[in-house]
Amino acid sequence: MGRRKGRRRYSMTIPLAPIVGLIAAPAVRESVTALMAGDIPRAMTSAGYLLGIDGSGKFNFDLLMSNMGPIAAGLLVHKFVGGAPLNMNRVLGRARVPFIRI
Repeated sequence: MGRRKGRRRYSMTIPLAPIVGLIAAPAVRESVTALMAGDIPRAMTSAGYLLGIDGSGKFNFDLLMSNMGPIAAGLLVHKFVGGAPLNMNRVLGRARVPFIRI
């Protein structure tokens, strides 16, 4: 008789490294606080900071790097620590840690 494969259960997981990078971006924090205060124009202006567009509508590379740098770092950590070189996500899955992935 053939060996029977067990069913794999998939559960919702939260990737921590990209979320921490997103929270660390100053424009995201400013946008969220402006939205919570109900100031839509300020939220839209600070959301433009993610693309490097300052308040006057001009491109600013330093503004882009200060906001996209933490996001890129979080994605790189997620890729290399959680993925093939170290496989921390597989270790967390085998240890049955709920919800958390790197």
